[in-house]
Amino acid sequence: MAEMELLDRECITNLPTSFRVIGIGEATEEIIETVKSYGYDCVSATVLTEPFECIPADEDKMVIIVAKDNEDHANSIAKTFHDAGVLTLGLLANSDCDCYDSVVSKASYTDYPELIKAILQPIATQGMVAYDFSDLQTTLTDSKHFLIKSVTRYGNERVAEAIGHIKRTITLSMLDKIEGLSIFLYFNREGKQPLLMQEMRTLNDFLSEPPESIYVIWAVYPDESIKDEEIKITILAAGKELENG
Repeated sequence: MAEMELLDRECITNLPTSFRVIGIGEATEEIIETVKSYGYDCVSATVLTEPFECIPADEDKMVIIVAKDNEDHANSIAKTFHDAGVLTLGLLANSDCDCYDSVVSKASYTDYPELIKAILQPIATQGMVAYDFSDLQTTLTDSKHFLIKSVTRYGNERVAEAIGHIKRTITLSMLDKIEGLSIFLYFNREGKQPLLMQEMRTLNDFLSEPPESIYVIWAVYPDESIKDEEIKITILAAGKELENG
């Protein structure tokens, strides 16, 4: 279980480009343009067209491979990064899981932009509780499958209601197959309803429930895109048998 730790980082925008999002083929152009609009300075987003060649760089730490078609090319490029020791994630159907550390489960193509943001935001923006790339890496390395779910709620019981929704999403059969779980809480720091310690205790109680065999870590982030009085909780769950959950 991760302990709360106040974050005192240097400006994240000073980080080198070490996270890459690669779209395979022209069908991914819209997704890649959306990723660029997020404005994360430590992230590069590109579309590859034929001859579909891409070589890992020394500074690469993570690559997200996105494909709507051209799955064979996507798998081939992913294997190159995976063999080079880069955390390699896949957002595509018909993937060869041996070419990736982890491939998204239970997601449609239209979900991909938000899924990519959910992966990048915790490591590309500054939070109030420490979470960095090493935490993401621990959750996803060689995990084979991952899923991401988000829920937004508002009002006095917003955190409790969001957690209740998550509990209904993570069934017992799914929980048995989860090996790593990252949980992110986002709130509007300028909103009229500040995040209260009681809400944090509600979250902490929830984090004590999963079996000790699951690597659980959580973090809190201000996000001005969150509407006033709302919070958003996002979970990233990973496990080798998660696809069958």
